Amino acid sequence: MDSVSVPGGSWFVALPDSAATVGIADRLRPHASFTHAHASGRPWILGSGPDAGPASRVHATHGGTRLLVRGVHSVTEEDLLGWARRVRHLSDVDRLAASVAGSVHVLASVDGQVRVQGSVSGVRQVCHTTVDGVRIAADRADLLASCTGAAVDPVRLTARLLAITPSALLEPLWSGVEGVPPDSWLHLDTHGGAHTRRWWRPPPQELDRAEGAPALARALDDAVAARVRAGATVGSDLSGGLDSTPMSFLASRATGAAGGRLVTVRIGVADPTHDDHVWADRAQRLMDGDHVTHTVFRPGELPDMFAQVAQPVTGLDEPTRWIRPIARLRETARRLGDTGATVHLTGHGGDEVLPVKPNYLHDLMRRRPALARQHLAGMRALRRWSAADTVRALAERKPYGPWLMTQADALGTAFPAASRPLFGWEYPLRLPPWVKREAVAELAARIRERAGAAEPHAPTRSAHTTIDLARQLGAAVRLAETVTADEGALLQAPYLDDRVIEACLAVRPEERSSPWSYKPLMVEAMRGTMPAESLERATKGEFSDDFFKGQKRHRGQLAELFDQPLLADLGLVDPGTLRHMALAAYPPGLPWSALDATMAAENWLRARPRPSTFVGGDHRVDHSG
Repeated sequence: MDSVSVPGGSWFVALPDSAATVGIADRLRPHASFTHAHASGRPWILGSGPDAGPASRVHATHGGTRLLVRGVHSVTEEDLLGWARRVRHLSDVDRLAASVAGSVHVLASVDGQVRVQGSVSGVRQVCHTTVDGVRIAADRADLLASCTGAAVDPVRLTARLLAITPSALLEPLWSGVEGVPPDSWLHLDTHGGAHTRRWWRPPPQELDRAEGAPALARALDDAVAARVRAGATVGSDLSGGLDSTPMSFLASRATGAAGGRLVTVRIGVADPTHDDHVWADRAQRLMDGDHVTHTVFRPGELPDMFAQVAQPVTGLDEPTRWIRPIARLRETARRLGDTGATVHLTGHGGDEVLPVKPNYLHDLMRRRPALARQHLAGMRALRRWSAADTVRALAERKPYGPWLMTQADALGTAFPAASRPLFGWEYPLRLPPWVKREAVAELAARIRERAGAAEPHAPTRSAHTTIDLARQLGAAVRLAETVTADEGALLQAPYLDDRVIEACLAVRPEERSSPWSYKPLMVEAMRGTMPAESLERATKGEFSDDFFKGQKRHRGQLAELFDQPLLADLGLVDPGTLRHMALAAYPPGLPWSALDATMAAENWLRARPRPSTFVGGDHRVDHSG
């Protein structure tokens, strides 16, 4: 590690209490805006980034204990000092981590032993690698790769081309840089070693809707309040749906109490069948307070989908799956920033944690078969599943590891028809047809290697899927924070906070979803907080019109992005097939998320500094220009 390339924006590195880290710290210190030391005086944390607005860094010291909480939260220095006085061992930090509302990293040094952890959703991630013989941790994988000169692993990059990449495969893209599972913390010992220790498990799914709703209401209220500073202006989505509308009502209450202002935003849609505006207008009329301003971006006022997808998005340590709306994301942050807003509350995450996916029926059939048959009848009527397909899906009972093995065997096959019930542990793992056979085989082999020891995130399929989807989205939100941080209002997703996820998971899945009602847990949680007529919506806005118009207008961006793709230079895709399918003959039945994933990976490669080296199995490719 003769030199290090440090990303702009926010970052931190955590070091063990070892003399071997002094040289590492010396090379990082010129780039750092804050540092903290172990009780020994050796460097513990170095980092940079704004600690104003919605984000803050709180530090406390007592005896041989040092604690740091960084992110969006309501923890005060006095609060943290109280915790520091009670901590005797690293495991004692479990109680602190389980108490914080918001989205944070928690770091501790106790008599030289170090604990580093992020959030359950992965919005706050932790990575680690070995530098100068000792293990160090950071919140950015590219920073650690710079410290070691690590090369990008093409098999890990291939996993990002899956139509839907499960969270277990959202690992750092550099060889030798590893991610800490979001339910675990990293222990850096004084000898330079590292161990991960699981601290979080999903709560038992025992509550009915009426029992669980108050806890969800409190968790959401706390999550919003953690992002509202005294006198500040806050932006919030208000689409009219049952994710963003509750968020806006809670934000209105929080900003009013804090002497601040709320600016709601809605993106107008030209599609005449879209009914978001009906419900959003109703919510606006019912939202009291002179401190609230409503903004509607008319169709065409914000950038289209696909605008700027060929322009490299710099500053990201992995591809963003939100590449298609990247220009819109930036412009919304700018517009909200112009109003004085420092934070933008989004309803993203509500679809992932509030309801459950249809595989809850697989669990329910074993637990309450009579009720399951009723729910199955309703779902079959809604989704037009055939009886034969439903029986086959229910009969498949593989544990998670063997189920993964079957997915490895099917990576290169077609995505299942939309009319078939998907009751697996995750969405089917499928690569698009432009991925080369050799790349498919290498990823399949990697998945098989891991399947034998793979453990699900939760005992049941429905809870596992909820956690997996939250982590998939958490990765997207983390990158969106990076994109919006310098534009204006920082994007925030309260639905992905630990306490909110826990509140949803504590409710039995058949109480969170139903064929006969829409997001019933949210409706129950918001009674008394939102007007009853805003809780009556049973539809969800559909954006295919927006998608296809953007794709048509910006075919030039797609053509530019896939002209001589770097993914082809790596041997991962067939360029002719990719261009043909992306521009002229997209395969029927293939989710558009597959195109998003490939756009994101190609854009990310183009944004990386040159020269860069990629290694895999037994080959090395140098792109030095």
